[in-house]
Amino acid sequence: MNVNQIAFIICADNEQYYNECVRYINELEVPEHFTTDIICIQEADSMVQGYRAGMQASDAKYKVYLRQDVFILNRNFIPDLLNIFEKDEKIGLIGMAGCSKLPENADCMECWDVGSMEIFDGRTLADDFKLRQPEKEYESVMAVQGTIMITQYDIGWQEVLEDVLDGWDFYDIALSLEMKKQGYLAVVPKQNMPWCYHIKLWNDMKEYTRLRFQMIQQYPDVFKSDENREEALKKFTEQSAQVCSIRNNMIRIMEKGMYQVMEELAEEIRLSWPGDMQVREIANMMEIYELEGASNICMNHSEWFRFHSWTQMYEFYNWIRFALLRIAFHKEDERIEELKKKVLMGRISKDAISKISSISLRNTTAIYEYLLDEKTDQPLVSVIIAVYNGEDTIGKTIESVLGQTYENTEIIIVDDASADRSREIISAYKDERIKTYFLDQNNNVCNAGNVGFHHAKGKYVALIGHDDLWDKEKLFKQVAFLEEHSAYSACFTWIDVIDENGKKNNQENMKLRYKLSADNFSQGLWIHRMMKTSNYMCAPSACIRKEMLERTGYYRYGLLQLQDFDLWLRLLTEGPVYFLQERLTYYRQFTKGGKNKNLSAVNPGQLNRTCHEERWVQYYFIETMQDIKFTQLFCKYMKNPKAEGKKEILCEKAFILWNFGNCFAVKLFIELLEDEEIRDILKTKYQFELNDFYNMNRKTMFFDPGYKDI
Repeated sequence: MNVNQIAFIICADNEQYYNECVRYINELEVPEHFTTDIICIQEADSMVQGYRAGMQASDAKYKVYLRQDVFILNRNFIPDLLNIFEKDEKIGLIGMAGCSKLPENADCMECWDVGSMEIFDGRTLADDFKLRQPEKEYESVMAVQGTIMITQYDIGWQEVLEDVLDGWDFYDIALSLEMKKQGYLAVVPKQNMPWCYHIKLWNDMKEYTRLRFQMIQQYPDVFKSDENREEALKKFTEQSAQVCSIRNNMIRIMEKGMYQVMEELAEEIRLSWPGDMQVREIANMMEIYELEGASNICMNHSEWFRFHSWTQMYEFYNWIRFALLRIAFHKEDERIEELKKKVLMGRISKDAISKISSISLRNTTAIYEYLLDEKTDQPLVSVIIAVYNGEDTIGKTIESVLGQTYENTEIIIVDDASADRSREIISAYKDERIKTYFLDQNNNVCNAGNVGFHHAKGKYVALIGHDDLWDKEKLFKQVAFLEEHSAYSACFTWIDVIDENGKKNNQENMKLRYKLSADNFSQGLWIHRMMKTSNYMCAPSACIRKEMLERTGYYRYGLLQLQDFDLWLRLLTEGPVYFLQERLTYYRQFTKGGKNKNLSAVNPGQLNRTCHEERWVQYYFIETMQDIKFTQLFCKYMKNPKAEGKKEILCEKAFILWNFGNCFAVKLFIELLEDEEIRDILKTKYQFELNDFYNMNRKTMFFDPGYKDI
């Protein structure tokens, strides 16, 4: 045994990923008297088989088993590992993420709760709040995650496991359990910054489920389940076949260059995000394609769209991501300068750089500075802060706006007759960009917001609540997007939720965070989705084109819960909106134990008001929409997409409202049915007669959520 050697054992089937993995390994600091070796295992039938072969091929005491899609970021990775092993000879296994408890049914996909790992899943980086850091230098866990595993003893890869785990899952759980059988510990180190970056290439749920049941059989003292194996396998077999079919179809369409067909298909993919990396990446590519088509400055689509081979397209696209990662992680690389030349020559668009980096990284500042930071005129942005009794937070909010790297702003602060120290705090700021309006009577947020809109002189208007905060790059990145895409009416960002103390509080507000961190869709789909479900757009993340705002009008005074929802729908009729998929807005939600000052806080009265406002907004929005605009935006959802003429369109509007569960649909139908010509249209073109309406109107349709209790 060579006690001074570290062997890196990689199961590989993709040369591009393998070479990238090796590039990071070759940059690691190696302690004096130590050597490293890289062993590539190809054509293995399973991960256990591959890693067992790698173990037998090396006499190194320390072995690092890692996937080809893992990049080691920590240059001191080797010294840090050796230091942990030296602390306790009972430590047999180290991983970057682990679980404190294994689930009884062996479904370990979501069990990881300790450690740190940057994981890109094709849509975005996985949430980091699900993992807690060890309090000490390392923490013992039940099992470690298999993306990267380090051992100092050659145990755990028994030949018998090759038959049990003849695939690509659960090898990590098995190794952890085998180590524990021999009396060794599995631990996870404390990482101030993640030591590794992992690109999660594929998740085959059929294979995962098959191996899960085999794990239950192999380790009955650890796992048990009363699930029906055949039913579970049947479900995921059908699902896997469907995903494979979708992937193959999308690849064929891409290779034929049928991008208009692909745009619509990719939009559907972004609604569900199947767990196949290539499917997800095609959806991302098509978002870039759409942005390039709407760009004021992009002369050609990015170079990969000119290829006729999917392999070439995907390798080129990955090449861009790999180079961007190197910039972000401050690594030297000959590809970086080549990437910059391609961007300057227009062979790769700024939209491609922005999109790929925003979903692949937590911080894109280095990318913007190196590739996207062109010195251009800065149009004025009017920032509106509506304040009411915000003494605890308004100072930090103002500082957040003043601290923007985007300099050409006017900050319009409208105090809605606060009864606390808000005015005093606001008045203490003497920055010439700040303009204050102190109202004598409290009339709530719509009035205060409209005062701000009225006085705004900027080309763009950005909103922020008196208790919310911004990343310093927020306005710069939003204005850069809007300046280059003049058809877009507004630009939003993703959010992090913070509590009353300014600390991230995402886990407790997971549903809210996910909802307000949306994907990008067409105008029609966005409108339909919001009307069918709810608002997905966070007001303090908005940057609005003032010209569009003037066309749509400001907040409606009669709305209090859904004034933003109403405004976003109107803006969507003027042009698409875009989400920058970076968490640049910090949206405050007070904890249950704190002083809950949010207007959106849930109570029965507000639920009723929200319901009333939602029904009216939907009805008025549909009923008053011009016929041409209606058919453009709702064509996909109409009973008769070829409907024409005012009366046919009125019928379509009534059906659309009914599908939204809107009680005003009854009002509209009753009014329409008084018209003999419309009754005839409904009968001949929709096979819908009076009795059909009578029967339809028997169905339950809620107005107030709690009406049964009245």
